[in-house]
Amino acid sequence: MALPKRTKNWTRYDESGSTTQSDHEDNVQYTSGDNKLLVDDMHEAQLEIDRQAKLLDAQAHQTVKMGPHPRFLFKARFLFPLGIILGVLLGFILMQPYDIQEMHAHLALLMEEYDISLKMPEIDLSGVEMEWQRLRGNIPELWKLNNDGREFQVGEAMKARGLTAQHPVVLVPGIVSTSLESWSTSPEYRAFFREKLWGGFNMISQVMFNRDKWIAAMMLDPDTGLDPLGIKIRAAEGMSAASNFMRGYWIWAKIIENLATVNYDTNNLYLAPYDWRLSMWNLEERDGYFSRLKATIEGLKKRQKKRVVIAAHSMGSTVRPNSFKWVESPEHGGGGPDWVENHIETFISIAGTHLGVAKAMSAFLSGEMKDTVQMNPAGAYVLERFFSRKERRKLFRSWAGSASMWIKGGTAVWGNGSWAPDDEPNSMHTHGQLFAFRSGIVNVHASEDASSDDLVRPKNMTATDAGAWILQQTPPSFQKMMATNYSFGIERDDEVLKKNDLDHRKWTNPLEIRLPDAPTTRFICVYGQGKETERSYWFVAS
Repeated sequence: MALPKRTKNWTRYDESGSTTQSDHEDNVQYTSGDNKLLVDDMHEAQLEIDRQAKLLDAQAHQTVKMGPHPRFLFKARFLFPLGIILGVLLGFILMQPYDIQEMHAHLALLMEEYDISLKMPEIDLSGVEMEWQRLRGNIPELWKLNNDGREFQVGEAMKARGLTAQHPVVLVPGIVSTSLESWSTSPEYRAFFREKLWGGFNMISQVMFNRDKWIAAMMLDPDTGLDPLGIKIRAAEGMSAASNFMRGYWIWAKIIENLATVNYDTNNLYLAPYDWRLSMWNLEERDGYFSRLKATIEGLKKRQKKRVVIAAHSMGSTVRPNSFKWVESPEHGGGGPDWVENHIETFISIAGTHLGVAKAMSAFLSGEMKDTVQMNPAGAYVLERFFSRKERRKLFRSWAGSASMWIKGGTAVWGNGSWAPDDEPNSMHTHGQLFAFRSGIVNVHASEDASSDDLVRPKNMTATDAGAWILQQTPPSFQKMMATNYSFGIERDDEVLKKNDLDHRKWTNPLEIRLPDAPTTRFICVYGQGKETERSYWFVAS
């Protein structure tokens, strides 16, 4: 701020040897007035400086406010609780089961040592110990979560023998192996768009925190067997669709890794994922699955100049004969009776469910499904803990594709009330009685809505009896789905077998259809050994 300039005004001493009283008073008055003006000017200057300082402070504060903030992940209010949580989790991981039971005693001793007089309530931690043992047993070992190079050993051994890629390969997953993604755009499901609802740890989080929405999305319409209104779930695509169910539990990953070692890649290796919830008819009706698979196989043969090798696992081995018949049918694929001979070098069935699975019958009846669908232990733990048997049974029955694993052949394959081909010598019980009932009343309902007082005492049942009995416990929509999509008998008449080539209901049952007319195509079935398999069941009152 500029100060006003003033003209000097005084009398020179040498021009007047003395000053009069009047002159002295004038000088005093002028000096006082001048000092007052100077003080006012300085006060105004100070106020202006203060205003400028406040303005600069405000600008600096605004600059800091608009500048880059430290990320939330690096703030103490996030890191401190995170450290506590990780510490607790690490403690639980290192904790042995017996430590849980002794926790109460250790805490009491600690309080006594520090003279803390507080009466501890009696707490029984045996239930906590049991639950912790179950949970810990279902968590994958740390070594399973890492690759150490051993996963390529088989491929390296083949490569050392001079083996390399020859025929293109198509992999067909089994039931529950293919991951399923949400493509729903309705408001209540938009948060899950392109998220995996089946497969991966995201599935477990959805089951735990969005249980009702998850089960509503995974269920199919009971009448159409397709997506419910407002919901769209589709099979994931690519090699990752069925490589691993979740981290630490591989499905096709090891096979893909070792095939890659001998020069297989996306040009000559194809994984054919599908929505395993759908019936075979709806796989083509909704997704065009068999049309796309036919085009893929024909394209691989055309590019590679060699026939294709198909490797199918579990339910995939049931999908495969259905696809062969679909391709050959003039009403569908139109490939003709020699299509398999011209395009397929080898069909490999890995633990194929050609004649069905006894465990599937138990799942349809009781809802116990973890072994039926080959659920890994972590996923099975979540389903067992968060869903009742009734809910699991309802979910499983809505998946029409799972009915393809219903046992086939009746007593001719699975035995009668007194004998079965796989009975142990001198056994007191025959596996021909697929369902046997202990003494006491078993709660069996004629329908889902039947009264809880409708109790009967069933007799032991053969495979044929059990199939008919289970259908009586299911709603009409399920019975209609079974009748229009599947057949579970056995056929010996050649003329009827020829007619069955045009009946899509028979195509999942190898006992009611003919093999393809492919004399040079090899069919290989691979099964494990030494692992006990459920074959027949005892039921008691619950």
